[in-house]
Amino acid sequence: MLIQLFNLNYYDLLDGITATLIVIFSGLFALIVVWKAIKLDAKLLKYGALMGLFAGLLWLGPCSDFLCKIFLNHNIAPVELYGILSYMWVAPSLIMAMYIGTELMIPNKKKIIIVFYTILGIIFELFLFLDTKNSFEFGRSSSGELIDSKFVYGHPTFILIAFFLISILVINGFGAMRRSFQTTGMIRKRFRLMSITFFLFVFVGALDALLSPGPILFISRMGMIVCAFLLYFALKP
Repeated sequence: MLIQLFNLNYYDLLDGITATLIVIFSGLFALIVVWKAIKLDAKLLKYGALMGLFAGLLWLGPCSDFLCKIFLNHNIAPVELYGILSYMWVAPSLIMAMYIGTELMIPNKKKIIIVFYTILGIIFELFLFLDTKNSFEFGRSSSGELIDSKFVYGHPTFILIAFFLISILVINGFGAMRRSFQTTGMIRKRFRLMSITFFLFVFVGALDALLSPGPILFISRMGMIVCAFLLYFALKP
């Protein structure tokens, strides 16, 4: 195992370790927060924990490839599995985010919005699983040891995930910001925290999808952990 670690350059280690930390942290965070939510009977907090879990699992692809390389001395095979493991969590993460956003901002339209995004999420998953090879450009990191991938611009998976991020930004980010101006005291503070959470979530998600492994990647991935804490403080009773 140590030999394989030494074969990886600094950026590969940064890529693999940060992805693994996010996956581990999101799982632990979800378990702890769901347990607290059950004790406090806080429904939205449960959904927030599930959203954090699914969002963290978006890094399962690079995490799995890194661990395979370290322990088994080969990459994930077939390479398409890298994309599936990473993005199969988009739909459940999106639905949790939409539930939180509509419940707090536009509860009278919650059902129709959830149904709409559930349908789009299913369509995304179908394209992801049935046309994985054409959804991504698979390559190698700078050292050639780890897998790297990018969305194919113009493919339905790219168009849908871009639409999802914009939707979260508008409904959750700007929606919470607008509600913060309409309230006072602790409620205002919670809506501001939620607004910051979703702005950061969209920024981190877009940045990670566009960046190649490097120092800025570490900053963007740590931003996902910050999102989890902000969402917890925004939703806890």
